[in-house]
Order: sequence, then structure tokens, then C-alpha cells
Amino acid sequence: MNAVGWGLLALLLFLTGGLLAQGVTTGEMGGFVTDEAGAPIVNADVIARHEPSGTSYATSSRGGGAWTIPNMRVGGPYTITITMIGYAEYRETDVYVDLGQDLRLNFELEIQAVEVEELAVEVEESTVLNAGRTGAATFISEAQIEVLPALRRTFRDLARVDPRADENMAFGGRNWLYNNI
Repeated sequence: MNAVGWGLLALLLFLTGGLLAQGVTTGEMGGFVTDEAGAPIVNADVIARHEPSGTSYATSSRGGGAWTIPNMRVGGPYTITITMIGYAEYRETDVYVDLGQDLRLNFELEIQAVEVEELAVEVEESTVLNAGRTGAATFISEAQIEVLPALRRTFRDLARVDPRADENMAFGGRNWLYNNI
């Protein structure tokens, strides 16, 4: 290979190195959410709002208090809000993300008591789901029995109404010899 060949090879390698860096168009934020004692807070809501566009990115802190928001719009300012029941809301403003940056932000939340004025609980008993029922059931009223088309007026005619029964008096896929009526 001559000097021109080596020169072209070096130029080609130099140009392809720049092409590999062309795919990054976003940034990333992440960090940890802890309490005042340094213990991690799991399931804290982290919301990053890009103020100029109104775009919001949201996540929750994982085990160990870690949180990550990938593929964020570059620039800012961002307003970061962290909320968790039992803790005071934390807000940080004027946060900027650079191209390809993995911005690390750690937040420490203060414990805050939650006051509830009144808690009202209303209960309505379900006729379908209740403790007295232990399995599937079919209810046939007397009025339904009177208008039920039947040839012989036998129990077998009533059993046809139940979708779990077959013509041999087998219910729910069980062998007909198991039933004793």
C-alpha cells in the first residue's frame, strides 16, 4: 500500500469516528430520594416539567430510592417536584439538561404529618359477592319456572337453564356419577 492509500485510510477512519456521535439528541436525569435520616424512600413521585414547552416527565423512585428519567428534551429550565404521602413536597427550579448529559440530582424529603378532618366510609352489601356464597350458583325464581318451556316438568328441565350442566346431569365438568339428586 502506498502513501496515498494510507492517507485515504486515515481520512476514512477519522470521518467515521464523527459519524458515531450523531445519534444523541436527548439528556437524562436521575438520582436518589431519601428522608432526613438518609433512608431511601420508595415509590416517591418525581415529576420534571420542561417550562417552555409544558412537557412533563414522570417516574417513581425504585428500591433504594433510585429514580431515572431517560430521553428528556435538552435545555430547560425544568421544575422538579417530588411528592410522597407523609413527607413535605420538594420543588427545585431552574434545572437544565445538556445534550447527552446524565444529570444526577439527589433529594432529601422532610417528614410531615398528614391531617385528616373526617373520614366517611359507606358500605353497600352486594347480593352477588358475599360471604354466604362459596361458589357459582344459578337462581331460578318460581315465576321463571312457570314460563320455562319443558316437555316433562322434571328436574332435568330445570338443570338445562344452568350453563354448567350437560344433558347427563354432570355439573361443572364433573362426572355425572358424582351427583346424587
